[in-house]
Amino acid sequence: MATIGISSSCFYPINTEIALKTALEAGITHFEIHFSTFSELSDGYIKEIRKMLRHYGAQVHSLNPFYSLLESPMFFSDYSERRFADALELYKQFFHTAARLDAQYVILHGGQTTGKNRVMISQDEYIERYNTIFETARKHGVTLLHENVYMHVAQTTEFCRRLIEYLGDKALFAFDNKQARRAGSDSAAFAEAISGHIRVVHISDCDREHDCLLPGKGNEDFPAIRHAMSGDDKDAFWAIEVYNNAFTDPEQIVMSLKYLSMKLGEAEQSKFTKS
Repeated sequence: MATIGISSSCFYPINTEIALKTALEAGITHFEIHFSTFSELSDGYIKEIRKMLRHYGAQVHSLNPFYSLLESPMFFSDYSERRFADALELYKQFFHTAARLDAQYVILHGGQTTGKNRVMISQDEYIERYNTIFETARKHGVTLLHENVYMHVAQTTEFCRRLIEYLGDKALFAFDNKQARRAGSDSAAFAEAISGHIRVVHISDCDREHDCLLPGKGNEDFPAIRHAMSGDDKDAFWAIEVYNNAFTDPEQIVMSLKYLSMKLGEAEQSKFTKS
């Protein structure tokens, strides 16, 4: 059975510790934490977060760095190798923080495809640099995941498949169904294209007017997404990730978690228990 929780970014721009406490008091115990500034990486701050999580018996599965907006110019520009080295040193802080929180994954948005900070290096060089970041994360005991963010290189299944072709089992993803929709892809088809390599799912619902609703408030086919995933995907962490205008009370998220759990339970029962 998939583990289901939320991203703390659902409550943004509320301070991270308050967002966590609000969710914990509502009975939510599985998280992706989206850190929002450098001071939240300090030893003292992380110590308090760990204490809070232990008190509620909660678990952090993944970490989303606030620095993602600068990943393109820092990691994937055509500037000197000095900038890449500096960015790598910075991200060691995120890897260290994830390890301290017993979080298995750190998520990378990657290089942009538009604007002045778009990727200016070859795809082969991009993959080589990504591999270096992955190996650095692994030395800290965590696993790097590439997210399929709209207007970034991994918005296409073609790029993701090439990453898999080059890196094999090191090509792992955080799959976001709203990002797939924004890029013009069918959610289930995108998930199927990278199946076996998904470790975190950022999930939301949608309808004709809204592309980011709480699960159960739209018409997304969650069982279809689950059926499209294979192999080790069955152990992926599913995190509801919506904006704060998608709900007015944490209890609505709790109800959405129950709805999603029911839908995934039905899908997994039919997929993984058939003889």
